[in-house]
Amino acid sequence: MSYGKTSDTRKNWDHGQVDLTTSGEVYHVASLHGGESITIKARSGNSGFAYIGSDRLVSSSNGFELDASETLTLTLPITFGINNYIGVFATTDNSGDDLCWVKLIGLFPLTEASSEPAAAQ
Repeated sequence: MSYGKTSDTRKNWDHGQVDLTTSGEVYHVASLHGGESITIKARSGNSGFAYIGSDRLVSSSNGFELDASETLTLTLPITFGINNYIGVFATTDNSGDDLCWVKLIGLFPLTEASSEPAAAQ
């Protein structure tokens, strides 16, 4: 993982893809901690809808619907706590559809005396 500083914030990135190989099966996309943000995109070649939810019970009847090329961005404030997290899960109504994602990790203000993240309050 690469590190870089912009202004007074430490930013780390991660990215990936989730292959939704079986219609109706639930897949874990990522875990999101306080101070993190994720953007999830349904791939442009998808034929059906992807459904995003907060647990393994996500389905076409309760998930956030993404059509091909649509995105969803979730952000948790630092005050949520870096040791707390939510799961992000997905399912599809079309076998073989895919999601891609990019995640901003550890968005912590830097203290003036140090390049280490300030403690979450």
